[in-house]
Formats: sequence, C-alpha cells, structure tokens
Amino acid sequence: MSKILVTGGGLAGCLLAIYLARRGHEVHVLERRSDPQKDASSYTDQAYFRGLGVTMTARGIKAVLDAGIPKKELELCGESINGMSFFVGGKSKIRKLEPIDNLSPLSLDRYAFQKLLNKYATINGVNFHFEHKCIDVNLEQKSLTTLDKNGDFNYISGDLIIGTDGARSKVRQAMQNAIRKFEFQQTFFKHGYKNLVLPDATSLNLRKDLLHFFGMDSKGLFCGRAATIPDGSISFCICLPYEGAVSLKMQNTLDISQFFSRYLPPMPKDIHNEMIKQFIEKPSNDLINVSSSTYHYKQNALLLGDSAHATAPFLGQGMNMALEDAQIFSELLEINRDDFQKSLSEFTQLRKVEADAMQDMARANYEVLSCSDPIFLMRAKYANYMHKKFPEKYPPDMAEKLYFTSTSYSQLYSLQKKQNVWYKIGRIH
Repeated sequence: MSKILVTGGGLAGCLLAIYLARRGHEVHVLERRSDPQKDASSYTDQAYFRGLGVTMTARGIKAVLDAGIPKKELELCGESINGMSFFVGGKSKIRKLEPIDNLSPLSLDRYAFQKLLNKYATINGVNFHFEHKCIDVNLEQKSLTTLDKNGDFNYISGDLIIGTDGARSKVRQAMQNAIRKFEFQQTFFKHGYKNLVLPDATSLNLRKDLLHFFGMDSKGLFCGRAATIPDGSISFCICLPYEGAVSLKMQNTLDISQFFSRYLPPMPKDIHNEMIKQFIEKPSNDLINVSSSTYHYKQNALLLGDSAHATAPFLGQGMNMALEDAQIFSELLEINRDDFQKSLSEFTQLRKVEADAMQDMARANYEVLSCSDPIFLMRAKYANYMHKKFPEKYPPDMAEKLYFTSTSYSQLYSLQKKQNVWYKIGRIH
C-alpha cells in the first residue's frame, strides 16, 4: 500500500481517489474548498456564477460506473438528454440522439454529482483535508505545504503526488521548474463567456431532454448553449467577444435586449428582463486551453484532468476526458501491478495524444456552433444515412460517437478530418 496525495478534490480528483482507494492505497485529498456534504456555498457559487453547464457522455458515465458508483444514483444527478436543438433563423431544429447500450448523456447538476463522488470516496476510506490551500509542492520529497482556514501551515508527504488542481495547477508549476525543456502553453480563446441562470426552465418552453444551441447564424459572432438540470433550473452560457458593439462589455439594456431577441428564443418579458439584469451584473469569465509536453515527473508526480489539458468546452468533453483519465490511470496501475514509474510514463504516452486531438476538435467545433451553413442539419442527416447504407465508404456520425461511445479522441479526430465537409460545415480542407 502506498500513500498518495491528490491536490484538488473536484470531480476528477474525487473519482481518482475512489479508484486508488479501491486498489488499497492510502489516499489523501487536499481541497481548498469546504466539505460539499456540509457547506454548499463554495460549490453552488461556482456552478451558478462561473461554471458552465456540463454534459456527461457515455465515456464519463462508464468511468463513474466502473468505480463502483450505482447507475441509479448517478442518474439522479442529471437530466437525461435525448437530442439537440439548434435555434436558427427564429426557429428550433431538433436532432434526435439514439442511445447505445442503454446509456444516454446526462445534463448534470454539478454540485449533486460532486456530493455523490464525495459520498463514495468517504465510503471507500479516502482521507479529505478540506479548506487546505496548496501553496508549495516539493517534487523530490513528494511533499505538499498547505495553508488551512485557521492560517496555519501544514506539511504532508507521501509516495506519489497527483495534481488534479485545475488549469492553474500548483503541481504543474512545480514540474515546469523541475523538468528541463518542459513545454507548456496556456492560451485564451478569442471569446469569453457569461453564465446566466433561470430557476424555471418550463417558463421558456425549452424541452429539458434537449441540449439547446444558439448562434449558428451569427457568422462567428456568438455561440450559446443552454441545458436544464433536475432542480428545474436552466443555465445559459453566452460566449461573445471581449470588446466591440456586441460583446461581453455591453451595458446598454436596449443593445442587450436586441441581441437576445435576435439570437435567443422568444421569452416572457419578465424573464427577458431578468436575463438582461444578469448579463449586466455578472462578471465575464475566460476560456483557457492548457497544453503540457508531459504529464509526469519521474515516479513522483502526475498531472490529470484540467491540470494536464484544460480545454475550452465547445466539444463538451473536458470533464468526460478528466473522468476517463482517472479510469485509465487505475487500469494502468492494475496492468503494471502498481509500478508508479511505468504507469506514469505510459499515462503520458497514452493521454497526451488523446488530449491534443480533443483540444483540436473543440476549437473546430466552436466554428460549427457559431458560424455554420444553414443546411447543417440536412447534411448531418445525409451523412448519417450514407454511413448506415455504405459503412465502408462514409464515416460514422460524429455526435453519436462522441455522446454514446468511448471511441478514442485520436480516432474521432481522424474521422473528423475525413468527413469535415459534414462535421465542419462550410470549411472544407
């Protein structure tokens, strides 16, 4: 049994801790926020004011179920998704998604899912250190220094450090200083976003079993997404340029009203006004892409999830890949009999290729969602029909592969390039 330190107790960190504890390791999770089972404030604030709505696909679902979490309990954390709605030219066009292996995507209540993971981590004996902010990482000594809520410094060491502490990871910063020729790139997407939340989705007549997309007719100006969660609320993610007449800096109520009327479905006046109020009051947020040349340091430390490959969420796969990371690392430990040196090296080799492919697809998908040909759905249906009729010649439907299978991202990227006349409408290479 080894003592493993996990920095960051979010979704990926908690699932990883469950996998490691089930393998018999002593796992310590250090989390700067409070215990979600006792205090919701630091989690709901993120979900309602900063966080994007998240969709769990078959890839993420399988990773969670393989960690011993019952499917029925997972399904209580989300709303089952059966299709997509694209609002174009004042009308909604619906594309159905047919489930495979009885697995449908879930539009998640992030906080409910976090509590579920924490529950099963505790059941499996994971040790949590809440309200401990990591301020220093010593890779050679495999130790962490944290600052707790009382202002006291704490020192903890182990046999392996795993960074699941997000896009601005302290573990990754330590690796940058320790590894010669460590290549790291952090880029900000050309647009930022605001997240607007309404408590009652039914007042908008938006089906709860659909993911709703907006802006495909905006010629690249705007991309929007809305999804409901089990408590009945609906979250709108509005992606816009940082500057300009139509941008995140809009403060004039008439300008914002005209923008909403042009690109969003009709809504009651009071809800329309509430959306305007939230747009003015809420801060804008950045979309960060993180790329690292390696995910491990010797046999001492590993990066996983956003710490290794944070991604703008235009493909809806950032969380899903992070959850899959945890599953893959556990599988490598099983194959290599908990040999850290071999497992960490193989993790980098396997997941670096997948992360690069996923990030490239996410960037490309934004162009589809914000600047697409009007006959997008017709071509998508045609591509799907032709694949079923001539499977050897026509690539399969990308949405089905993304939402209902665990096909590797590198394979999907190869398929994308073959069929981008359908997948990236109007952008033929």
